Amino acid sequence: MSDNQTMSHEERARSKLRTLGELLGKSNNATNSDALSASTGITRPPQEYDDDVSVSTAAANNTADRTKNNEIDSAMEAMKDALAGFGVVSGPQDPEQVWQRPIPSSLFQPPKYVPSLTTIMPLSRLPPGAKIRGTRSDKTSDSEEDELVEVWTYSLSSDYDGEAGNNNDPNHRPLQGNLSSKLVEYTRGTMGVRRPFRPGGMEEEDAADNYEDDAFNNLSSLESEYLSEEATMNARQALTMGSKKAWEKGILIKAPPGVSFSEGLRYEDVFNDGDQLLKSEKDEGGVPVDKTVAMDVEKGRETANRGGQGGQGGSTLSAPTATMWDKSYFEDDSLFGDSTSGSDSESDDDDSEKGDQTDELEKAAKDERAKETIASTLAESQSPTDEIDSLLLELTQSLASTKPLSESPEASIHPPVSGGTGKETTSKNDPKTRKSWAVTEYLPINDFHSLLPNPALTFPFELDDFQKQAVLRLERSECVFLAAHTSAGKTVCAEYAIALAKKHCTRAIYTSPIKALSNQKYRDFRNKFGEDVGLITGDMQIGADGSCLIMTTEILRSMLYRGADLIRDIEWVIFDEVHYINDSERGVVWEEVIIMLPDYVNLIFLSATTPNTIEFSEWIGRTKRKPVHVIRTNYRPVPLSHHLWAGLKMHKIMEGKQGFTPKGYAEASKALLPASVRAAAEKAKNGDKGGTNSAAGRGKPVPSRPASGSKMSTWQQQGSKQDWISLTRYLEREGLMPTVVFSFSKKKCEEIAASLQSLDLNTAAERNLVMSFTIQTVARLSLNDQALPQVVKTVEMVKRGIGVHHGGLLPILKEMVEILFSRGLVKILFATETFAMGVNMPARCVVFNSIRKHDGVQFRELQPGEYTQMAGRAGRRGLDKVGTVVMCCFGDTPPPQTLLKNMLTGSSTKLQSQFRLTYTMILNLLRVEDMSVEGMIKRSFSEFAAQRALTTNDYPKLLVRGTKTLLKLDEEFKQDGDSRISCEDVEEYYFASRNVLSSSKELLSYLLSSGGTGGGAFVAGRVVLVTSARKHNYVRAPALVLRAPDSSSKSSNSGSTDDAVCICMVLLPQSFTCSKDDEQQKGLKLGALNFIGEAQSRFFAIHKVHLDDILLVSSTKHKIDSKAFYKEKSARQMPSFGNAFAGAKSMKDRDDPFAGMKVRGKKGDTSSQNKATGLSQEAQLADDAMSYLVNAEHAELNSGLDLLDLRECAKNMHQGNSAMEFGTACDRLEHDVAFARQFRSHYHPNLELHYVTVDRKETLRARVGTLRHLLSNESLQLFPDFLQRKAMLQSLGYLDENDTVCLKGRVACEVNTCEGLIVTEMVFEGMLNELEPAEIVAALSALLFQEKSDEDLDSELPERLVSSCDRIKNIAIMLGQRQKDFGLPIDPLEFCATSLKMGLVHVVYEWACGVPFSSICELTDVQEGSIVRCITRLDELCREVRNCARVVGNPTLYIKMEAASEAIKRDIVFASSLYVS
Repeated sequence: MSDNQTMSHEERARSKLRTLGELLGKSNNATNSDALSASTGITRPPQEYDDDVSVSTAAANNTADRTKNNEIDSAMEAMKDALAGFGVVSGPQDPEQVWQRPIPSSLFQPPKYVPSLTTIMPLSRLPPGAKIRGTRSDKTSDSEEDELVEVWTYSLSSDYDGEAGNNNDPNHRPLQGNLSSKLVEYTRGTMGVRRPFRPGGMEEEDAADNYEDDAFNNLSSLESEYLSEEATMNARQALTMGSKKAWEKGILIKAPPGVSFSEGLRYEDVFNDGDQLLKSEKDEGGVPVDKTVAMDVEKGRETANRGGQGGQGGSTLSAPTATMWDKSYFEDDSLFGDSTSGSDSESDDDDSEKGDQTDELEKAAKDERAKETIASTLAESQSPTDEIDSLLLELTQSLASTKPLSESPEASIHPPVSGGTGKETTSKNDPKTRKSWAVTEYLPINDFHSLLPNPALTFPFELDDFQKQAVLRLERSECVFLAAHTSAGKTVCAEYAIALAKKHCTRAIYTSPIKALSNQKYRDFRNKFGEDVGLITGDMQIGADGSCLIMTTEILRSMLYRGADLIRDIEWVIFDEVHYINDSERGVVWEEVIIMLPDYVNLIFLSATTPNTIEFSEWIGRTKRKPVHVIRTNYRPVPLSHHLWAGLKMHKIMEGKQGFTPKGYAEASKALLPASVRAAAEKAKNGDKGGTNSAAGRGKPVPSRPASGSKMSTWQQQGSKQDWISLTRYLEREGLMPTVVFSFSKKKCEEIAASLQSLDLNTAAERNLVMSFTIQTVARLSLNDQALPQVVKTVEMVKRGIGVHHGGLLPILKEMVEILFSRGLVKILFATETFAMGVNMPARCVVFNSIRKHDGVQFRELQPGEYTQMAGRAGRRGLDKVGTVVMCCFGDTPPPQTLLKNMLTGSSTKLQSQFRLTYTMILNLLRVEDMSVEGMIKRSFSEFAAQRALTTNDYPKLLVRGTKTLLKLDEEFKQDGDSRISCEDVEEYYFASRNVLSSSKELLSYLLSSGGTGGGAFVAGRVVLVTSARKHNYVRAPALVLRAPDSSSKSSNSGSTDDAVCICMVLLPQSFTCSKDDEQQKGLKLGALNFIGEAQSRFFAIHKVHLDDILLVSSTKHKIDSKAFYKEKSARQMPSFGNAFAGAKSMKDRDDPFAGMKVRGKKGDTSSQNKATGLSQEAQLADDAMSYLVNAEHAELNSGLDLLDLRECAKNMHQGNSAMEFGTACDRLEHDVAFARQFRSHYHPNLELHYVTVDRKETLRARVGTLRHLLSNESLQLFPDFLQRKAMLQSLGYLDENDTVCLKGRVACEVNTCEGLIVTEMVFEGMLNELEPAEIVAALSALLFQEKSDEDLDSELPERLVSSCDRIKNIAIMLGQRQKDFGLPIDPLEFCATSLKMGLVHVVYEWACGVPFSSICELTDVQEGSIVRCITRLDELCREVRNCARVVGNPTLYIKMEAASEAIKRDIVFASSLYVS
């Protein structure tokens, strides 16, 4: 481009800028301005100008224009220089302008997708035939796990021929296409067999391109008929008109080449590769498959014997040794994946687990699948029904013997200090580990701080390894189950989750098992996170909008049932003390919440160490469809030292992880002996002969005090006042305070604390601090409440450093004691077991007053888990080097050594399901659409083992296969009807024969229960008829009893005769043939089990016959030599491990020097022959026995064998009603036998041929029915209970016939505090409408009070209230009777007694009437804390009944319930918590 052209461009640009300047400036001519604006497309508002414009003004305007042009020129030059500097416009060397360059069309078009020519793959997963780009170095180090190589993508295609020519091998064909393409292949008939329907499934161009390989051009004539022009036209017509019309017209192809048209597509034709089938057809010249089954079976057996490594020319039905994708594809696919029910959300595909598998694991799984394929193919070649029968039997047995996941509690799984290698603790070669939802893999934490550069929360101390693991998992938004000892630092995990929720602007829910722990955690978290922490309890809500909400598990359950809005904002839910799930009353709440929480919520479980953590985490992961990372540790920051207090001293019996020390136990036992006995023992030890005659020398210690009760309970005696004073002074002297003394009785805690009135454990300064705090606490109470005896007594004790903590204490006093103990101002605290439940109050020493407790049913010793939970309070981290645990021995002997050993070293309590159905749960679940009651039961922890077994064993797939096979057998049986001449009623005969077998087994089992031969029924030589169709292929075959069932064949320790067997000589059918070359008969002789012999042109066998195979027992018996036919192994031939001479030969077994010489006239000479027949003695015996059997067969076919009268066999076994029942059963057996003999099939000579078919079919039907039952809701353990409860609710009007919740049901859903049905019936009967507010709360208190006390109502109560209490009892009895009528195991009186307790009716009534608390305490012996707890829960129940009134539409009751709630909310009962305010 020339310079003139460049200048012209610049001039044009300047002219445009000038025009723009004129448009922006003012113009004197409005018309010109409007025209110019119109020409440039810019519209300006009209402007007004003065008419008098002087000439001087015009000159000034011209000067301004020139100045403006100069400014524009300079601006243009500056702009040009700037753009040239950036390369946008041309410079002096490049005169071409940017806007003159042609714009490429690619800027206006999306880029075309060009597939990559290569891809990166691991070398170990490279399929055969794939081409690697470039050259690869052969020098690889052994430490290299795998090598990534660049592969040409065309060599991975299924159409790539390759150089090896193995494109037809299904093992080398990669999986292409998704589920949709697979379904398309199936509908076109191309699933499994590669392109069998070429004419109908492809266009001509595709066929020409894809069928050039030699393997398909050289097919046999069997396939050529599908490639003809006529077949092509028929296939196209079939696609056009549809399959139904094509089938009616007869042009629809129903099966691939080589498959029977009558059979259709089989399971293996659809889900297995069929290229081997086509290849075998080509090799064998198109021989149909059904004619070569026997040959294929033999080849398959040879392949299996060689370990499954068949060659290329192997059997057509032998599976390939390795399958790359076929089975795993359908296992992981959602359509063909595991499913245990019809619930849509219960599919068990493990796609999320599949991406992180190692090469070794994949190889092991591939080999396992190959073995399974070989075994299944061999079974299919033999008989599909045999395979289904064996699989169903095996899976049924495996389901019955299913055990929880095994784990070793002794194995330390604390993360290594070095950070670990990130490997799993389980075996990598086990393919089943892929499906585990519980992940025990640890992350490398060597560089923890670099992995977490911006933590959501920092801690002033270095985290332990297990805490670091938990923090890293939380950063990944993964579920965590943290199991660690008490005071190990599990709260760190909860605090970090709360910080993450605060960082992400979401919510974290912290649930606790008890309200006291909720209040304490509220104080701790509020001090750490500020105002953004809320507390929700039954009676208060504080900071409900905070990012961290603390509540009990029951509150969270109520929110889930109501569908509260805050559920949508939850990111984390923290379950503290999750081992509380073992609680029989409230444990079900934990399972409900875990199941109902949305899937997007991440879960954190904090628990003490439990032996089945993996199993529980597996259940959680399977329920929530996400992995749960298990972090367990046996690490204890402060080790424990366990002692026995005996003889005013502590005797160490165990410390840390060391074992039990018997020396310390012996010293404690010695210290408890009387002084005289100890002195005598010392003399005996020193060799003093005079002491040998003493009581101690004779080993008979004299007790120091008379033992009360059982001799075994002397160690359970309680200590006296002086004993406790001595122990307290010892603990103070040794510096072991603060101390917690656990006593499992509220009354005992008060007594021991009262016995220490003479002790003052606080200094003057500490007393002043305690007095100041107690004054502030008591000031919250009214003057009357400050004078309560319990308040005065507790304040006086804490001043001296002594405290009491139990459920009977007033809540404000318990909190006061807890705070003083945490500050070290209470030196010794007497508490019950609830103090150890989650309350973070560590001490230096823990003392056990006793190791026995009452669990609500009986007295028992502490379990190891309970002991560990309480003993874990000993040892303050950072303050104590060791935590001291002391067990008091105030009796004459310490607790038994075995008991102590088990308690100290035994495994902790397992997490066990306490799931049960409640009416509130059923009604709530029937109201929501997200989950059904059956789904809740199925997802419960109690059903986890059964549901996991169903999934693991592929029951859904087996059910489909069994159903298809059953339909095929039914169709074949109908088609073969013409071949069953004179045996048309074989199916009816089968069912009649089965009834005979059942009746016979029942009677014979009863006869054999007394032992012996069953009263002569099974004597040797007895003729019986046996049926074993599927196993031995004989029906109603005569047999001679050789040996009766004995005790060795019965079930051990049970006396059951279900497994009893007898040895019989059975006449085999006429159709039976036995080859001389039979491998199974080689080495067997007459007298051996399973021996098959021949006599009189018939075969017989020596078999074990079970009781359920005996059709009938005849009255005929013969005298035979049973030992000649069956020689039982003697006991001396069994291996003996305790006898040193067990391997020596007896005299009979040694070599006989006279073995070759004959003895003249010796009886029983087996070498002698019968002179008349020329037969040996064995042959003669067999011939005689065979004649007996043949005669019995003829007799049965002609007139029928005479039945043995079993009544005579059992005449000495029973009398009275049992004899009558046995006689009735014998009559039924005779009737069943006579009925079976009426069928023509019974007399058919070849009955077994047709009977086996029916037996196989009906057995399979029964197994399929059993399997269908297992997969249905009916197999759930609680499903019958659900049906009974639902029927009861329908009868009372809570549900209608469509399971829709009615008005009464909606009212019952509002009650969660107590038995909802009783409250609902009270509301609908109008009982509460007749009462005053004070009377209402008094009547409702009977539903909440739980302790035992005097339940006689006081005569001072209003008559209306007493009458209402009686009506409530009647309602409870009615509901109990109604439940019993519907089959529930409930006693009406017991239901009333457990649901209603009238102990506080008078107390609550007086309180609601305004009586002071000190006065109502005098009306009962119930402790103050129990009264407060009942009234507090009563306020919550009043709100629930108020909601019931709102649902019903009863404004009168609504107002009364508000007044009732206000009447009880006053004074000390509702005093504010010290943790909250």
